[in-house]
Amino acid sequence: MPSGIRPYSVIASIVLASAAAFGVDPPDLRINGVSGLIETVDATWSGSNFNVRYTLVTGAGQQRASFLLTANAANDVDPRIAIAPNGDVAVAWWRDLATDALVYRKRSFATGAWSLERAAGIASESSNRPRVVYAGDRPWVAYQIQNAKARSVGAQIIDDDPEPIRSIVATTAYSGDLDIQLNAESKHLWVTWIDNASNVGYAEYVYEKQFWSVPAQESFAVDSVSAARSRIRGRVLGF
Repeated sequence: MPSGIRPYSVIASIVLASAAAFGVDPPDLRINGVSGLIETVDATWSGSNFNVRYTLVTGAGQQRASFLLTANAANDVDPRIAIAPNGDVAVAWWRDLATDALVYRKRSFATGAWSLERAAGIASESSNRPRVVYAGDRPWVAYQIQNAKARSVGAQIIDDDPEPIRSIVATTAYSGDLDIQLNAESKHLWVTWIDNASNVGYAEYVYEKQFWSVPAQESFAVDSVSAARSRIRGRVLGF
């Protein structure tokens, strides 16, 4: 491991271990390429419910800030963070309600100001387990949509009004953890999920036509999910 990366790995481990002691979901962190600071989000117990906590740590391990992004009676869990090339931040999580809701906030690097809470997805759909990424300067979110008969993978841009209409990327009858992953690399954007007991499903966003490609599958029957996802990445990027 390069010596320049090692301090960040050690600090990240400390932050994750500390946050995990208080939350119900694994914390998520990124290193801001503009500020060099480590930005972490996790779900922390307030005494009556779980709220999303944001923590900022320097490369030397000094805490710069730690505060709650949410404060309400419902449980806010599984927060995820993404950082843009210009240092802007998007954080998404799901609110545990009778109909689960997808919520996000954004922070401007230039001003340091956080936006108010905004909703993603469709209010009548039960949406949860978001994954966020910046594709260029646009933040995207992929998430699970639950209905009575099956589950779907939804995706959309996180942005200002008017909110983009969410897309149904794929629908699956798989009852296990879909483990949705959203990826952006080399001007490609794609999403993967566990589609059944032996296949990873995936689809790529076609920028020119502004829609998601027809879902395809990659088998992990003879190796592993991570190996299948590695092959998918190579296929998408043209390796």
